[in-house]
Formats: sequence, structure tokens, C-alpha cells
Amino acid sequence: MLSPVAASVCPSRGGGKARWEGFFTGHRVWDETRVAESAKRLLGMDTAAVARAAGEAVRPYRARPGSTAPSLLLHTTTPLLKAFDGDLAALLSGREPHDVTTYVEARSVYLGTPDDLTLGRTAPWAEAAALRGIPAVDIGDLDHYYLTHALLLMAEAHEERADTPLRHVIDWLRDRPDAVVRLYALDVETQIFLLWLLRRTGLAELATDANSPAVATGWNRKNHIHPTVADARAMPASTSELSPEELLAAEQRLGRAHRRLGLTIPVLPGYTIARTGVDQDAFVADVLDAAALLRTRYGLSRAALKPADAGDGARIVGNLDLADTDRLAAEARTAHAVGDDHLLEAWVTFLTVSLGGEETGARRVPVVPSGHIRHGQVAEGLTLQMLDGYSWRGNDYVDEAGWTALGLPRDAYRTVRAALEAVREAFRGPQSVADGSHGGLVTGGIDFAVGRLGGAFGDRLLVGAIDFNLSAHGAESLRTFRDRAREQAIDEPYASTRVFLPPADRTLHQMAATARSMTVPGALLEAVACVPRRWGMVAATGAGPAVAAARAEALVAALTTPDPRP
Repeated sequence: MLSPVAASVCPSRGGGKARWEGFFTGHRVWDETRVAESAKRLLGMDTAAVARAAGEAVRPYRARPGSTAPSLLLHTTTPLLKAFDGDLAALLSGREPHDVTTYVEARSVYLGTPDDLTLGRTAPWAEAAALRGIPAVDIGDLDHYYLTHALLLMAEAHEERADTPLRHVIDWLRDRPDAVVRLYALDVETQIFLLWLLRRTGLAELATDANSPAVATGWNRKNHIHPTVADARAMPASTSELSPEELLAAEQRLGRAHRRLGLTIPVLPGYTIARTGVDQDAFVADVLDAAALLRTRYGLSRAALKPADAGDGARIVGNLDLADTDRLAAEARTAHAVGDDHLLEAWVTFLTVSLGGEETGARRVPVVPSGHIRHGQVAEGLTLQMLDGYSWRGNDYVDEAGWTALGLPRDAYRTVRAALEAVREAFRGPQSVADGSHGGLVTGGIDFAVGRLGGAFGDRLLVGAIDFNLSAHGAESLRTFRDRAREQAIDEPYASTRVFLPPADRTLHQMAATARSMTVPGALLEAVACVPRRWGMVAATGAGPAVAAARAEALVAALTTPDPRP
């Protein structure tokens, strides 16, 4: 049984307190001032200089077919996505937190091989490394929520001639100059640490599987999808004569993605509410203005308020009545306190599809496909996201044949695939040169909605991008699982992952044994990660999407009983 850190009291920005219990790290988080101090201590640079230096010395790696390189696994969630804020908000609201930092570390081990080196500190991460036989460097610091903050603190100690575990990392990299550093996101903290490693190893550059600093810090958020409220308000009066589709296209051309990159893809109606330098009253007024625009321009009645800098569905408030200005204002005040931009975006009645099997009960789930950039290319197929409310709970791989076999419209599949190609090309086009992001998109996922909006759109079925996750993502576990199935000569082309809450006494060793006991000839079932009480993942193949989904759900059912097989 894996033991979390000791319980403690965690203060919040608003002056409240939460009991920090059941987590595998503490709640210490650095602010931007402390990060900047670390850059000065380790590199003699300010953070702007760090970004320039990382842009020159940290290069994106694009794997070629048949080529392999040893990897340093350095996955940690990022302050850019406010993972800590999401976990703390869950505690304060009485919901079960995810312990995002621990599950990101733990699941990353699944991406590795015995030729790699993994870096971490949590008990679930250590169990995964031991089970999979991957060499590991345990840095030991469980006080800090973000692994990068712990690493920077240890690097500072190393500079003071302390004997730290980082010497193993430095020696390993020095002996393997062709190694690839596999990252969750190349945020400023990670840039500082990698530049420090370069100095310590004497290497001229490091290759990573992450996006360039310009993409990682500038585009891994949602505030570029829609125009600002001010820009939308400034459109000429003649826009009222446009059809809803023409109006939506005209508004998208005012968004940052189109202005900076020339990107045009299907989106939903929505507006960006800027937060930086904006006081609470002005922020609330913009949310109410955005609601009025959705009502008057598109005849819509409901929307979702979404943070621009959050992942895994954190802090989304959905199905808001656009006429309820008191509720909208209250939610806007709560959003303002966190500090990031927000979107007010049209609420979708999703198309649904039936997935699952007889053992777990087939059920209809919303059609929320994701497509992915992998090694700089558009990855094959799509994945259907499984959701629990707004939180991601796994993926189901589908190609066009699998999509249509589920009864889903072929045109929607092709629209998503075309949008993915457009995103990739936008980061390779001439406008991306001036933006500084040219060629910097190596990995990422884009989520789409398939459904109906009503209002001026009537009963028409629409497809629209709803989230840009331009960093490492959970669906990479599914795609790695499919790679491994092929390596083991498993012919079943489809696969599913499921995320669930393991019981407090569950371990990855138990999960792996149960998966082996339930595997039938010609199939593959695996346990990916286990964070007791917080987060677990399993994977299964299938001859069709529904078969893979049913097997994954049956495995989850077995693992959540008091005494799992075997």
C-alpha cells in the first residue's frame, strides 16, 4: 500500500484554508519572483533571456521511423495550466482532487524503456519505474507541488557544492549526447533547468520531444481561439446582415490565432475575456457583454465559462443561462480571482454514441473527438474522449472506418482531420516566422465538439475546436499502448484507455496482475498508472472500438471491487 504525504493545512488566495490530505506531494508553490531569482542564481539571466537562450539551445526532436534514442523522462505538470489551482479549488469546493502533479509523473513512466532514465520523487512514480524496470533518479523533495520547483531548488544546492542526485542525471546525459529529454511542457521553469543541465554537462544543445519555447509558453492555452469582447464589439454594423456561419468566420478572423498565424479552423461562437491588468468590475462587465453578444448575434441561450490556462476540464462552469446576469456576474468574480483569461463559449448539445459492453453496460457518451500532433506530424486517426462532467476519463482510438461503424457522420471525421492539418501548417507557414513559432509544434492535442447549438444555427450539426493542449497529453499513453500492441504482433487495430479512481489500497503491481489475468488470446490489456484514491489508467485492445471500450471498462470494474482478480 502506497502512503501519501502527511496531511497539512493549505492556505488559498482568498484567505480560506483547505486540508491537504491524500496527496503524494506537498503544496509548496513558487511564485514568478522566486522563479526569476532561480534563473539569476543558476544562469545569471532574467526570464526573457532564458527564453531566448532556450530557443537557441533546446531544439525540438522529431523521431524518424525505425530510429531510437535514449530518453530522459522529465514529466511534470506546469504552472501554465494552473494544476495546483485546480486541485486546491477542488478541495475548497468539496470535490475529489486529481493530484495532477503525481499522476503526470506516474503515467510518464509508461512511455519509457529500460534504456531510458526517469526523474521523479513520488511513491506511485517509483512503483511504476520499479515495475517496468526503468532506471530512476529519485530527487526526494516532496514538499513542492511542481517537480520543476523542486529541481530548481536542488540545482541551486548543487551549485553550492552539495552532493545531490542530479549528478547522476548530469553523468547520464554527458555519456549520451544523443539523448532526448521527454517533457510534459517546456515552460520557463523547465527551460531554466535544461539550460543549467547544458552548462553542467558541457553539451552544446539538448533535444526534447516538447514544443519550442514560443509554442509552449504562447500557444498552450485557449485565449487565441476567439476574439476579445472589445474586438467583437468594434465590428461594423453590417455584420448583422451576415448568416451565422459568415458571422462566426468573420469573428474568428479577429482572434489571435488567425491574426498571428493565419489559422482558420471550425470553432464555436465565443469571446475571450482578458484578465491581465483588468480589475474585477471591468472583467465582470466583459463577461456580461460577451453573454449579450451570444444572445443577440446568434440567438443562443446558454454558454460555458472556461479558463484559458487550465487543463483536464478544471474550473469550467457550464450550461450557464445567458439571461441570468446575477449568476454570470458571480461566476465572473470567482474567475477573476484566479488570474487567467477566460472564454465565454456557446454551450453544445453533443451528439452521442454508444460505447461499452454487456458486462459494464453500454451507454451513450458525448462525441468529443481529439486529434494529435505526434513527432511534428498529424497522428493517424482520432480519439473519442471519455468525460466525467468536464474531466477527461480516457480515450477510444478510431480511424474513419471505426468512426462510421459507430454510426457517426463521415463528414465530421474528415472536418476534424482537415482542421488538424491546418493547425500543423499554421505553425509552418510564413506568418509563424514573424511570430517566432515556426516549426515549433512537435506535439499536442486539439479537442473538438460535435453537436448542435440551436439559436440561429437551428438543428444543424456543427464541428468546432474547443481546446488546444499544445503539450504532452494523456492520449499519448493510448498511442504508446497501440505501438506496443503492434510490437507484440497484436492484430486488433483499436484500443481504449480508461481513467478511474483506484481504491486506497490499490497498487500498480495489483493492477498489472489483474490485467494479465483478464487478457484473452490475440488481445492486450495493461495497467498504465496507479495513484491510490486519485487517479489510475488501464488500456485494452479490441477488434472494434466498442470491443476495446468494453474490455477497458471491464478491467476498471474488476479493479474497483474490494478484492480484484487474480
